[in-house]
Amino acid sequence: MSLGRAGEVRAMIRKTGHWVLMVGVLMAFVSAGVSGEENVSGPIYEGLKEAQKLMGEDRLDDAYDEIDGLREDLEADTIDQAVVLQMLGRVELSRENYPQAIQHLKVSHDTGKLPEQMHQQVGRMLAQLYASEEQYEQALKYARAWLESQEEPKPQQYMFLANLMAQTERYDGAMAMANRAIEASDDPRESWFQLLVASSFQQGDYRQTARDLKRMVRRWPEKPDYWKQLANIYVQLDDRDSGLAVLQLAWKSGVLEEEGSIRSMIQLAINRGIPERGARLLDHALEQGALPTEADYVELLANAWISAREYEHGIDSLERLASLRDSGDPYVRIANLHIERGRWQEAEASLRSAQESELEEPGEAWVLLGIALTEQEDFEGGFEALRKGRAFEDSRERAQRWIQYAQQLQKQHNWKQRNQSEGA
Repeated sequence: MSLGRAGEVRAMIRKTGHWVLMVGVLMAFVSAGVSGEENVSGPIYEGLKEAQKLMGEDRLDDAYDEIDGLREDLEADTIDQAVVLQMLGRVELSRENYPQAIQHLKVSHDTGKLPEQMHQQVGRMLAQLYASEEQYEQALKYARAWLESQEEPKPQQYMFLANLMAQTERYDGAMAMANRAIEASDDPRESWFQLLVASSFQQGDYRQTARDLKRMVRRWPEKPDYWKQLANIYVQLDDRDSGLAVLQLAWKSGVLEEEGSIRSMIQLAINRGIPERGARLLDHALEQGALPTEADYVELLANAWISAREYEHGIDSLERLASLRDSGDPYVRIANLHIERGRWQEAEASLRSAQESELEEPGEAWVLLGIALTEQEDFEGGFEALRKGRAFEDSRERAQRWIQYAQQLQKQHNWKQRNQSEGA
């Protein structure tokens, strides 16, 4: 989407315009008198002729001195000034002194004294030079004027302007120019469509982005990135059915591996702070059989639901995960979700289910069970569970803290019970 490296643009300027203008400069002014345009004076003409000869011999410094000597007696806003500065700019361009080349060519162009064709060529040169120096506003100014002077602009010329508009965040204009280039070309380039997609995306016009990506998929169906981008845009539009359909079609066509693409899209949704959208897409994919009901995908689904604070959906997914892995650890996670919301009986039930299978951290499960029982005022059961948790090194400190806390709760409970009995 960028204009490319500055060096490449400069090389293009030298290659496409340098010698054309050098040869054309003197010819233009020889014929200027015939066409009725203002002609260059004799001494200036002879000096430029000598400078052109020196440049042809690659004696650039001598050519510069020859032309620079012509500046002494120049009058402002004359044909002599315009052509001398134009030639001086050409020499500086050949010497790769680009800021100086811009300065001379700009003054030459802005005098308005150059023959029309040369005026247009210098304007184009200025646009390219400003672009190579990353002065995009100035480049856009001259590029617009130059393009308006062309009767039938070429597709590449539209795209040059489109790139400048994108660089200056004029995305509507960039898209308009890119579309003109595409319409005018029998074989539009891939990068032109990429600019269209980037511009509409920057504007947040995701529906237009989707339309342009569809065009790219039709033209380059073998490229998986465009399928993935189109699917991701549908995620942005909350159209998970279309997103999934795109990926399924690409997978059936052998363009990409469906599972990895859907997983990437879901991770993208989660990472962008829209886990609910990712969870619903994954849930839909599992229901439709687009993804196998494997433990890794079910765990990803549970994580997405929990990140979205859809706890009931998350619990359902964790229960499925427990059966798939034959592990009690998902039930420990379920218990934590219940504990966070003060649902002590549900937490106890989940922990007892957890202890029926192998656990990665059994001590943690005992501590959580002790907490759940203590909060239900089952102090005897709570102490027993906490003491079992204390037997494991990784949960020893937490279990001990809860034993001390449970003892305080039990004292308060017993005190309340005595007061109630005495009051009765």
